[in-house]
Parts: sequence; C-alpha cells; structure tokens
Amino acid sequence: MSATSAVLAVTGQFPTSTSAVGLAPDRVGNALVRWNCSELVADAILIVGELMANAIEVSGVLDRIKVHARVEGRKVILAVWDCDVALPCPQQVELSLETLDLSADNWDDNGGWGLTIVQSLSSAYWVERTPPRGKWVCAALACGRPR
Repeated sequence: MSATSAVLAVTGQFPTSTSAVGLAPDRVGNALVRWNCSELVADAILIVGELMANAIEVSGVLDRIKVHARVEGRKVILAVWDCDVALPCPQQVELSLETLDLSADNWDDNGGWGLTIVQSLSSAYWVERTPPRGKWVCAALACGRPR
C-alpha cells in the first residue's frame, strides 16, 4: 500500500487468501492513525475485514482484491474491490438467543451478518460497478473534524 501526503489516501492489492482479511484492515488502521483519525480505527478495521471476507468468498484463487481508504472532508471512505459482477445483498438478520446460541448441528452456520454490520457502523454504504466486471463496495465513516 502506498500513501500520498497531499491527498490522504492509501490503496493496495491483496491475494484471495484468508490472511488478507487480517492484512488489509491492519494497513487501513495504521493509515488512519497516521492521519490522526484514531477514533475511527476500530470501526474501520471491522468494516474492511467484513468487506474483504465477502470479496474473498466471491473471488477465484488467482483473482486480486483491491482495498482503498481516503479522507474526504469530514469523512473517511473505505472501499474493497472484487471482480465478481454480482451485487452484494445484505441479509435480514434477527438477533435472538436462538441465533446467538448455535446448536452443535449448525455451530458453523453463523454467516450473513457482514453487510448488516457494515451498514450499522457506517454513515453511508454503496456499491459502484466497474464495467466490464467487478465492483467497489464502499462505506463512509464520519469524522469529528475536517482533515
């Protein structure tokens, strides 16, 4: 990932590996600290991790995933690109004791919460198609002051 001093932005490419789910959020978090946006690090790490996990799930082994973060006035834009043309679809998740306390039969059937988490943590969430293939899945976090 590279950072530019005039424009606060960082962009990187990652393999479709589960290790990238840890690497990309960490790099975005470090950039936010350098940009004096420390108050956003926890939410940004969670958002980028969720978007990375979704991108890896729809990508092939040889595909690359792009991650971008930038400051725009009073917000930080977080974006993850994958080459899949299908748009992500947030699932309606009902929170109850039954959904939290999984039985032994379905202990690993607890996915589908990622975009719901992203939407609830961010001030905005959207998808930008990139013809001929792929899309950027984006989220904005509000900053307390302009950067």
